[in-house]
Amino acid sequence: MRRFAFLIPFLFILASLLQLLYISLIVVSPDQLFRPLLVLWLFFSLLLLPAYKFTHDWIRATFLVAIIVAGFCFSSSFFSTILLSSIVVGVVWIAVFRLRRLKANLVHFAVLLSGVSIFYIAFSIIMMGDAFSKVPWDKYQQAVQDARTYSLDNPSVPSVKRDIYFVVLDGYARADILRELYDFDNSKFINYLQEQGFVVPTSSVSNYPATHLSVASTLNMDYIQKFSPGLDASYYRWLMNPFIERSRVRSALEQQGYTTVSISTNWSITDNATTDVYFHPYPVMLNDFEGFILDSTPLKLFEPLLNKVASVASSESQRKIVLYNFDTLADLPELPGPKFVFTHIISPHPPFVFDRNGNPVDTSYSFSFKDASEYPETQTEYQQRYLDQLQFVNENLQRVIESILANSETPPIIILQADHGSGMLVDFGSSKNTCVRERFSPFAAYYLPNSSDELVPDNISSVNIFRMIFNEYFGTSLPTLESKQYYYSKPVSFYAFEDVTARVDDRCE
Repeated sequence: MRRFAFLIPFLFILASLLQLLYISLIVVSPDQLFRPLLVLWLFFSLLLLPAYKFTHDWIRATFLVAIIVAGFCFSSSFFSTILLSSIVVGVVWIAVFRLRRLKANLVHFAVLLSGVSIFYIAFSIIMMGDAFSKVPWDKYQQAVQDARTYSLDNPSVPSVKRDIYFVVLDGYARADILRELYDFDNSKFINYLQEQGFVVPTSSVSNYPATHLSVASTLNMDYIQKFSPGLDASYYRWLMNPFIERSRVRSALEQQGYTTVSISTNWSITDNATTDVYFHPYPVMLNDFEGFILDSTPLKLFEPLLNKVASVASSESQRKIVLYNFDTLADLPELPGPKFVFTHIISPHPPFVFDRNGNPVDTSYSFSFKDASEYPETQTEYQQRYLDQLQFVNENLQRVIESILANSETPPIIILQADHGSGMLVDFGSSKNTCVRERFSPFAAYYLPNSSDELVPDNISSVNIFRMIFNEYFGTSLPTLESKQYYYSKPVSFYAFEDVTARVDDRCE
């Protein structure tokens, strides 16, 4: 029975992380559990020997480490829950021992704590298993495999393989929306782009209201309901991660001999470390779950030590990551091609961490990516800070474009595309309370060398962007899909959609 004592710290850690994983499961994929689990297990196992030297007893040393684990690795709610459970079970245990006239010792207490931990581990797994049952895994895995093995029908090999830059600008609104809802004239930046040779459609539309949906749809050149059917009852954002990491577009370009390149974001779903070349500003890019652990437990006390080596979520790290994306993009022409570059710049979307001149801005609320109706302050502040950050983005995009065009041996293809529009008048819980026109009116601009003037329709839909690229430069005959716009049919249901296409041109107040 003594071996149960040595398990307690490790069971405590696993129970705590599984509870936190269950809470954050909408955003955090289960595979994000393993790295923090192994790191914490290793760290606290290293404390056992010093604890033994302090207590001169292995059982007491294990209990001491378990107390430290509970103090640092438990959220306040889980600490209260497991403490109360241990007290209740302990009282019952002691009562049984006294009735049977047995003498309790630390080993018995170790069995008790191990049993409580195992109960909560099993409970978390059962709850997650019930939630996972709503995903049609057979269809889903087949869809993921189909994206990874996708190939174009009868593509031609272009005589010149141009670098392709796909730059996703999160929440960047179309010019007419900026004028109507934000009283801002973006013509100076648009005129600059047109002078450089970009096509800037005035009526471009997105197909979905959120990044994970929009980017996955764009990179797979189809609607989610078509390439991954049956997800209606599912509500995990990370289900789109495999379709972003190894999309149809990536598969097709890899077959054409392209090197894939990505630049790190501060969001795991679009932070694609699987590409041939992966640029990141910190030695360790924390995943969403690791950030949630730091935010939910006293391990947050160690953030000052981690800030220099890891991407701890903060206004400072967000500024560093956004600037790193712009700087890296400007230098990428030096990387031998042909290459397909993907980057998701979370700006001008909140958090608002830059003013219009690029100076740091710190929010009065805790750091988060909350947008639209979830934004914690007023619409007036949203409007002003959004415009400031948008102008900062414009300045840096000009710098990037000038560098790419000046230093590319062959004129590249550049896709500047917002995943969706801004969110000032958007309510994620209700399409009726949402300005559909605002959310589905993204900024878009395309640099397409040697293409016909009529290539880009003024009302281009995000789902058709790469169909257009492949047809023009790789000789394919992919049909143009009908433009449709889908919103959530009910709150926190990311794949049950309501068709709002008919409302996309309705003006909003």
